[in-house]
Amino acid sequence: MVLVRKLRDSLADRARALPIARHAWARYRKRRYEKRIERFVREKSGRADRLPMGAVYEATMRCNLHCEFCYVGDLLNIEGEWREEMTLEALQRAFPQNPDFQVSLTGGEIFMRKDILAVLDLFREKGYACGYLTTNGTIITPERAEALADLAAAGFLKHISVSIDGPGELHDIARGVKGTFERTSTGLRLLQEAARRKGAPLRISINTTVAHESLESLDQMVDVAEELGIDAIGLNHLMFSTPEEVAETVRLIGAPDGSSIATFVTQDPGLDIARVRHKVTSLQEKCRAKNILFDFRPKVHPQLIENYYTPGARLEGRCLYPFLHARVSFSGKVYFCPFIRVEVGDLATSSLEEIWNGETYVNMRKRLVENGIFPVCRRCCKVELSPQPIAVTVGAEYVGRRRAIPLTVVR
Repeated sequence: MVLVRKLRDSLADRARALPIARHAWARYRKRRYEKRIERFVREKSGRADRLPMGAVYEATMRCNLHCEFCYVGDLLNIEGEWREEMTLEALQRAFPQNPDFQVSLTGGEIFMRKDILAVLDLFREKGYACGYLTTNGTIITPERAEALADLAAAGFLKHISVSIDGPGELHDIARGVKGTFERTSTGLRLLQEAARRKGAPLRISINTTVAHESLESLDQMVDVAEELGIDAIGLNHLMFSTPEEVAETVRLIGAPDGSSIATFVTQDPGLDIARVRHKVTSLQEKCRAKNILFDFRPKVHPQLIENYYTPGARLEGRCLYPFLHARVSFSGKVYFCPFIRVEVGDLATSSLEEIWNGETYVNMRKRLVENGIFPVCRRCCKVELSPQPIAVTVGAEYVGRRRAIPLTVVR
């Protein structure tokens, strides 16, 4: 069975490396996705299938870096809370016995958790696939690289996304710790070498973010990718909300205050929109010229960049993420989504199946589909933005190119 899965995944990866095959695969996935969500959109009842197709597990909220643009930055390293991380026994009980289930891991920095390889192995033994795991790459040891390559060779681990925000010192500044670029590069090379030795079909990409520190060198990420032997770059547009968008979302979801909203909050991100457009386009063109795969999220196509980076400007779209994926915290609490951390259940006391179509979850989903998206969802990596821009109405208080006030996170 493992050999069949490995052969299938290897053939699929090689096929998707061809442009015509990538486009065909994308069209097939889009059709399959639309069919899956058709009932949710039509009924607007808030009820989902019996179980989610997968879960994103926040394995830990500890981190060894201090990145200004991290949208969960204010949730990291909360004193004492790491002791509430689910034990292996609790994870075994909490996650369903469903071989079609897909789990992905994020944090925090997942390798701050000493038993993380045992966690991954537990999910492998359940028959899951690990769609991706995210890491800053700074604490990947040779032993960890070998173990991850083994998990990929077994057909369990599909993709590792390593965060890099520019060449050398610029990355260190963005990440808040000197020497980070060198440590990340070392970890990334260890992963590549281990995967090559074992013939593991492991996709490794680098992920970067539009931010003040990285904008002017954004297109240099292609040079970084070439230097590191990486053939895929993922771009995150800066995710933020205005205080007014937070307040309106709080009203719509019926929350007592803004403590359940976890995103950057600022009156103005202070980015020069013309420079953002130019640098993103340049990055994309350089990727195309060097045959490096390029993807970005949210899907801020050129015609949407003006609205996206203009505070308060409308963006239309939809989000079906909470109908398909559960968001499980390090302690087993299940949250509505990454940005709206309304607790919808606790795996310490209930099964995922009970939580998934429980009253709180269903009511939140119902409000979501009724509104299309909540205001704080407009600049979330999970949102499906409408490609048609809305005329931008700018208030008198907005000044287009000023430096942002310090970004903060609503607690």
